Amino acid sequence: MTDPATGKLKFQDGVLVRALRAGDWIVLDELNLAPTDVLEALNRLLDDNRELVVPETNEVIRPHPNFMLFATQNPPGLYAGRKVLSRAFRNRFLEVHFDDVPQDELETILCQRCGIAQSHGRKIVAVFQELQKRRQVERVFETKNSFVTLRDLFRWANRHSEGYAENAAGGNYQHIAEQGYMLLAERARRGDDRAVVKAVIEDIMKVKINEHALYDLTSKESQERIGIPVPASPSIIWTGAMRRLFTLVAAALRYNEPVLLIGETGSGKTSVCELLALAMGRSLYGLSCHQNTETADLLGSQRPLRNRQTLRDTAIFEALKLLRNMGFITEEKVPEELDHVVRLVELALKSCQPGQATQLTEALSALNRSTSLFEWHDGPLVQAMHKGGIFLLDEISLADDSVLERLNSVLEPSRQLVLAEKGGDDFSLLTITAKAQFQLVATMNPGGDYGKKELSPALRNRFTEIWVPHVDERADLSEIIEHSWKDGRLHKYTSKILDFAEYTGTVLKDKNILGLRDILVRSPKQINVDI
Repeated sequence: MTDPATGKLKFQDGVLVRALRAGDWIVLDELNLAPTDVLEALNRLLDDNRELVVPETNEVIRPHPNFMLFATQNPPGLYAGRKVLSRAFRNRFLEVHFDDVPQDELETILCQRCGIAQSHGRKIVAVFQELQKRRQVERVFETKNSFVTLRDLFRWANRHSEGYAENAAGGNYQHIAEQGYMLLAERARRGDDRAVVKAVIEDIMKVKINEHALYDLTSKESQERIGIPVPASPSIIWTGAMRRLFTLVAAALRYNEPVLLIGETGSGKTSVCELLALAMGRSLYGLSCHQNTETADLLGSQRPLRNRQTLRDTAIFEALKLLRNMGFITEEKVPEELDHVVRLVELALKSCQPGQATQLTEALSALNRSTSLFEWHDGPLVQAMHKGGIFLLDEISLADDSVLERLNSVLEPSRQLVLAEKGGDDFSLLTITAKAQFQLVATMNPGGDYGKKELSPALRNRFTEIWVPHVDERADLSEIIEHSWKDGRLHKYTSKILDFAEYTGTVLKDKNILGLRDILVRSPKQINVDI
């Protein structure tokens, strides 16, 4: 790697080697996603020899007495991309299998971790238990945790806890029920599944959920729920689908939850992200994933240094100017060779006053960096974390699982990332904590199409999942088409276009055969609108 101080290439110890030397504890997360040759390098460290051979330096490292290694993984087969580890490799570990948290302990965990009343925690857990029972009897859900996981319960309880702290209305069961409905029901892809979740919540909370009022952006309650002003733009058409999607995503981002939008092409997933960035006054950073997306595309990478001569001339000029101002140089003409200027700064550092050392050190670092072969460039994710923007990860399901699992730590409440690829002696500088304003939104199409797959449960349940259905309500489509006409004389064709779309869907037995984009393309003299 490139040494940030000198700009020269040098061998840099990785996280594991640093932990070995310092006697730290290290966690190797998602162990069975690593390539086999990487895992085999650990064999000698895990057996009785307890030593690690570094071929690049021909060094044998023996761990500090306090060193401990932990590894975690999800079961192979149930989770995409996970492979079965060899028995010889697994025998080197003490294996511990973690079952589901006992349900009688969930109430205590929720109340103590999220700071909610015991009666409220009992109701939330009751919904969790009832949904699992419905799945077993009616086969409503695909898997045991299709709708409710522990992370969902924590999100639900956190929303209730923060809502109660901000508004006295947050303490009633109506608020709890509405937040639960938005979290659990609005991820369902089928209407009957959504109805089951709604019925269970209403029955246990003893309230009624009015979906129309829930997504009415003109009400005071809705404004308090989303916490941001509703943007006004002539290009935005506030259909019922857009009001629902805007409310759900804004509510999730308000509580710093990463959001996963799942829906077909043209359903408005990207548009709502741009709209929210505008409403929140944040910069929007994006990356479109594909089958060859690498970790460097997300995080950044070392790239060749450009404009090296210009940087070198600038560093020399600033260093000489600083030395003259401090009185270390009295001659009018000084050779401007890099090595000579570096020696002058180093000599000044040895005899300078304490208050001058910082500026001289910075000047020396700038001189050394000007000779670098490579320099680190932050990727869009790291930029968004540093600057507190919104990061849009489009078509997330197309990327490889080993790349996506790199996001795990960013999706946790701590929202941290260790940039081991960047290099450097100070490990604390490699740990990035996102600004409070940072938000992450991912989009994907449902699995089934070419190249499209479902995310692994381990990654998927870290998101607040929202299902984005087709815009298929005739009233919404009519409003969008009416808004697209440039010539008022064409309004009479709106109903005819919709009739044709419905007829085509009936004949081909697929009501969504013509999507909204297809309809707009077939509308002459259209204008571009956000859907």
